Amino acid sequence: MKGSEVLEKILRGNKRFVQGERTGICNPVDVDLGAMVHFQSPIAAVLSCSDSRVPPEHVLDKKIGEIFVVRVAGKVPGPSVIGSLEYAVLNLKVPLLLVLGHENCGAVKAALEGKGDEVGGALGGIIRELEPVVKPTLMKGEDVAEVMHNAVDATVRYTMARIQELSPVIAAAVRKGELLVKGAIYSLSTSEVTVLEEEG
Repeated sequence: MKGSEVLEKILRGNKRFVQGERTGICNPVDVDLGAMVHFQSPIAAVLSCSDSRVPPEHVLDKKIGEIFVVRVAGKVPGPSVIGSLEYAVLNLKVPLLLVLGHENCGAVKAALEGKGDEVGGALGGIIRELEPVVKPTLMKGEDVAEVMHNAVDATVRYTMARIQELSPVIAAAVRKGELLVKGAIYSLSTSEVTVLEEEG
């Protein structure tokens, strides 16, 4: 299955989730757990924030074994994240890597407020990495909600680009047409996943 076809399948799953017609993890019918003991064959890798309100398997209505999920606050692609995604691309041959941001992200909000140094520690490092990414969006919104949306959009696009900069493996798969990297935003208010439009 091509990456574009997998993306459509994932979006159909989100539509079921929105409409309350779940068939995946929330209602795990037809899942042969015994068959998964020795191998896995997910259709996509999903990198999302750790936020408890956005469990990818649920909001995309996917069964156990269907998606390879990597979660980290702010979707910041550090070495462990990159290595995990490379495993999905190299070993599991996923044709789609979806970077999933979400409305009202705490890490993005903290970055907008420039709180990286104040927070300190490893979490402060995540926030500081996002600060220059979101700073330009402060001048592009008419209200707080629009600024926040633009900031989340910017962090998703940053992560998509950064993954390919940091990983020759993933970049090569994209060049060969073996992997599609897409970004999307999950709305906490509507439960809908919206794929980002291409820039330019």
